[in-house]
Amino acid sequence: MEESQLERDPRNGFLALVLRPIHWLKMLGEELHWSFVLGVMIVYGVSQGFAVGMSKVSTKYYMKDEQKVQPSELQVYLGLLQLPWVMKPLWGLLTDTLPVLGYRRRPYFIFAGFLSVTSMLALSLQRNLSLAFALLSLMGISAGIAIADVAIDACVTQNSIRHPSLAADMQSLCGFSSSIGALVGYSLSGFLVHLVGPKGVFGLLSVPAGLVILVGMTLKESRVHKFTHRGVNEKFLDAGKAMWTALKFRDVWRPCLYMYLSLAVSLNIHEGMFYWYTDAKGGPSFSQVH
Repeated sequence: MEESQLERDPRNGFLALVLRPIHWLKMLGEELHWSFVLGVMIVYGVSQGFAVGMSKVSTKYYMKDEQKVQPSELQVYLGLLQLPWVMKPLWGLLTDTLPVLGYRRRPYFIFAGFLSVTSMLALSLQRNLSLAFALLSLMGISAGIAIADVAIDACVTQNSIRHPSLAADMQSLCGFSSSIGALVGYSLSGFLVHLVGPKGVFGLLSVPAGLVILVGMTLKESRVHKFTHRGVNEKFLDAGKAMWTALKFRDVWRPCLYMYLSLAVSLNIHEGMFYWYTDAKGGPSFSQVH
C-alpha cells in the first residue's frame, strides 16, 4: 500500500523524471567507459554546439567591425572557412591509418585542441591583425573542430560495433549534447559580443577548445602494437579505394549529390542581411558599435 502511494505521489514522479537522464548517463558510462561519454559531451556539446554557436556570431562581428570587410567578401571568406570540413574524409583516413605514439584517436584530439586554442588566442590577443592571418586563424579554429569531430565519430562507430544494443543511445547522446550546447551558445553569443566584443569572445572560447585536449588525455583507448610506418601509404590507398568503391553505389552517391546541390545551388543572403540589421543608419542597428 505504501509503495503504491509513493509511486502515485506527483513529487516522486517528477523526481524520477529528473533523475532518469542521470541514470541513463550513468548506464552509458558503466557500459562504454566514462571517458567516452565525457568525450562525446565535450566534443559535440561544448566544442561543436556551444563553441560553434558562439563563434558564428562573433566571427561575423569580427570581420565586419575589426577587419572592415564587405558583405560579398565575407560570403567568400566564410565559404573558405568550410574547407576543413570538406576535408573530413582526409582527417578520417589519417586517424584510421596513421597512429601517433601507438594511438589512433587521442593524439588527434590533443592536436585539434591545441590548434583551436592557439588560433583563438591569436585572434583575441593580437592587435591590428592582417586579414590573411585572421583568415588563417579562423581556418585553424574550423580545422580543430573538424578534426575533433572526425575522431569522436570514429569512437562512436567503434563502440556501436562493439555494443550494437547501445548504438541508438550513443546517437541520442550525440544529438542531445550538440542541441543543448548550440542552444546555450546561440543564446549567449549576442550578449557576450556586446559585453566583451568579438575578440573577447574568441578569448573565452579558448577554454572550451582546451577541453578537447582533456579528452585526448583521458580517453580510454587500446594501444596499437607492432605498427610500422612502411605500410601507411598502402593502407591509405586501400582506405581511399574502399571509400571510392562505396561512393559508386547508387544508394550512396545519389543522396550525396542531392545534399551537395541543395547546399550549393540554394541562395544565401545571410551575410548581406547581417550587414543590414547591424547597420547604424539604414538598419535596425543591432550592432555592438555605437
